[in-house]
Amino acid sequence: MAFNLDDYEPVAARHARWLADHPNGRTMTHMISAPGADICVIRAELWIEDICVATGYAEEVRGAGNVNRTSHVENCETSAVGRALANAGYAGSDVNKRPSREEMSKVQRMSQGTDARMPSVQVTQPAGAASDKQIGFAKSLLKKAGYPYPQGLESMDKRDMTALIDALKAGTYQPPNNDGAEEPF
Repeated sequence: MAFNLDDYEPVAARHARWLADHPNGRTMTHMISAPGADICVIRAELWIEDICVATGYAEEVRGAGNVNRTSHVENCETSAVGRALANAGYAGSDVNKRPSREEMSKVQRMSQGTDARMPSVQVTQPAGAASDKQIGFAKSLLKKAGYPYPQGLESMDKRDMTALIDALKAGTYQPPNNDGAEEPF
């Protein structure tokens, strides 16, 4: 996967253009995940007067790289704003360069098999498996709701993990009776 990071625009440059083009515009962010959780999910909204013109979501894991060791919430917020700006048409001059420079930097680190900020961490997730982010987010939702972790949580595939997370968020999750399951605390 070859690309040049210089071809991708930073979120700050996109945001500056947005603010210059929309003097009555504003950017709002909302934390979707539980404050203090190891998985941070942020929703960003771009408003012009009383109309929401675009949204964007981002997810970051505490400790996954140097920046996220101390600032995973801030990093997540910047990414969410970048996604909202791209959705509002502020994705640079080339439609194929929709991701921000920050997003492509993350892709570059992960495509090399290691995270350059954490060279000892190998990227070894099997295809189709739920990501560490999904597992961590599911654990935080289960813990917040007071449910034990279901057996096999760590080995769920993406489809099953998405269904679990959706049920937890909708309040429709019914925990299985699996005695001996790992407790969330």
